[in-house]
Amino acid sequence: MNGILNILKPTGMTSHDVVSKVRKILNTKKVGHAGTLDPNVAGVLVICVGKGTKFSDILINGDKEYVCELKLGQKTDTQDSYGKIIEEIKEIPDLTEEQIINVLKQFEGEHLQVPPAYSAVKLNGKKLYEYARENIIVEKPGKPVNIKELQLIKFEQNRILMKIKCSKGTYMRTLCNDIGDKLKTLGHMGILIRTDAKGLKIENSVTLDELKFLNDNNRLNECLLPVTKVVPMEEVFVDDSFFDKLIVGNEIHYDTEKITNDEFYIYCKNELIGIGQKKENNKIKISKLLM
Repeated sequence: MNGILNILKPTGMTSHDVVSKVRKILNTKKVGHAGTLDPNVAGVLVICVGKGTKFSDILINGDKEYVCELKLGQKTDTQDSYGKIIEEIKEIPDLTEEQIINVLKQFEGEHLQVPPAYSAVKLNGKKLYEYARENIIVEKPGKPVNIKELQLIKFEQNRILMKIKCSKGTYMRTLCNDIGDKLKTLGHMGILIRTDAKGLKIENSVTLDELKFLNDNNRLNECLLPVTKVVPMEEVFVDDSFFDKLIVGNEIHYDTEKITNDEFYIYCKNELIGIGQKKENNKIKISKLLM
């Protein structure tokens, strides 16, 4: 049983909770996730099964897409609706959609983002939320993020609904907090839904109940995606005689001019055995074994 699942994570569950549920449903231990979602966040959670777990590092690096609610007028210690209100204003400035769009555009592109105090980012071997719980103030280093798209969906009263496409590790809570400051008011994150991760879209996701139904009725193939579909690469087929050399990490001769990309799938003995890379003197080798 190998592949990738596009699971619709509900609010109230941790990513680890979802992994545990999938293990029980599929009756297999080799299950992991690629990209954590906080318990209060819903949406696409990429679940890797069997050999799919070997792709978690590739999948976690993909772009993410969110629908995010920004609530104006309050700042919280966690930068979301679950935190303690630490600052509040009675009257929110009159804002136009044009003003909001202009501010959102300022956050597009590459920049440094300072992670929230209540986060799992480590500083000197200790997680930031551990410092925060002990009321220890630390200087948090900025982290490079890339916000590729930031669109206004809707604005009414004190609520701004946005669509965000960004690199991994971007904190939506911090983005909401910073946008609120830029609008010369206060803000924190309300509802957050991940709608896309590495090309896996929310409209194609399945719930845990749906996964159980499909598995119980021998229809798992309807939702368990081949890794080659989720992570498409060029395919290279080599002679069966090279099998023993490749799987122990040795290089083999191959006409590398026939290979277009730096990374590619290597097939041998009619099966996918690894991700390959080009070497000097018309040689290739496996950089990641997939057996």
